[in-house]
Amino acid sequence: MHPDDARHALDDIRHRGDQARAAHLRFGHSRTALLLSALALFLPLASYDLPNPWGGAMLLPVVGLLAAMLVGYLCRSPVRRSLTVREAALGAAAGTVLVAAFRGLAAAARTSGVPAPHTAAALVLCVAGVAGLALAGRRWA
Repeated sequence: MHPDDARHALDDIRHRGDQARAAHLRFGHSRTALLLSALALFLPLASYDLPNPWGGAMLLPVVGLLAAMLVGYLCRSPVRRSLTVREAALGAAAGTVLVAAFRGLAAAARTSGVPAPHTAAALVLCVAGVAGLALAGRRWA
């Protein structure tokens, strides 16, 4: 094998990897995926405002929604990729920031006298998250 052949093969591998990442992002940032993800985030966060037996009962629809999202991913995704260490670390960091932002927004809503502070904080986070991911998806796709 000549060096040029090896270089062309590596360029083709990189190109196919870029195509796979773009297809994965298009599927993950579709309107349906974003809305289902926002709903899966909103329901458990807003359930803090419900009385005791109903707050825990809200986890059942969320588990069903997440199972439906997993089945949809396994059946309809054009590309299946493994999670890299970098992506897992970024996801953990984003989750930590999300929890901190939720607690801060809920505390601010509670001090300002909002009747359902956790629901208001969850709504703000979900709207901001969907808007941010929609813009990021357009940028990457």
